[in-house]
Amino acid sequence: MIISLLFFAGSSDLWEENVEGEWERKRRTFEHYDRLASIYDSLYGEEQSIKIGLALRNVKVGCDDLLLDIGCGTGILMEFVASMIKHYVGLDLADKTLKVAAERSRCLRVKSKVSLIRADADYLPFRDDSFSIIFALTLLQNIPEPNRTLTEILRVAKDKSQIVITGLKKSFTRKEFNELICNIWKDHIFLEAPGSKDFIAVIKVKDK
Repeated sequence: MIISLLFFAGSSDLWEENVEGEWERKRRTFEHYDRLASIYDSLYGEEQSIKIGLALRNVKVGCDDLLLDIGCGTGILMEFVASMIKHYVGLDLADKTLKVAAERSRCLRVKSKVSLIRADADYLPFRDDSFSIIFALTLLQNIPEPNRTLTEILRVAKDKSQIVITGLKKSFTRKEFNELICNIWKDHIFLEAPGSKDFIAVIKVKDK
């Protein structure tokens, strides 16, 4: 089952001046990914898998972990982690990609350990300090205000949690991506796979 939780915080003035334009950009993005839903894995699955494999070599995953995959798309990360963790929560705005992710959970026989939520990364529908591992892959370049998104990620991350964030090289220079991450977290590991189209940051959250 896919749960849809779409809402916005702020005043009506904020909506008029800012959020409406941001939502239009997000709408174009998730409609683009919905059009690709049935062929996304064949187009980008190998590239995503390489990125995930590199990140997981630098993240400790255990049976007690509650993992949030923001911008989960078709759920490629699920294949790597669902059998090893307590629960996987995938969040995306693109409804058709979430349906592909739901089918993946059934094929992997991990449906009972998977929750899929249609929601906005800027307004995460979770309590503070909820997740021990958070992934945000191929997300930031599609976000109008990446700093706000990263602040939301920090809010829902537990103390001592692990966070993996990627930035598309055609959207960010190395310096720009590093500065985005350092605005929120000073300590992180910076990774690049040979031939990768992304920068990868692995963050170990200390006391918040």
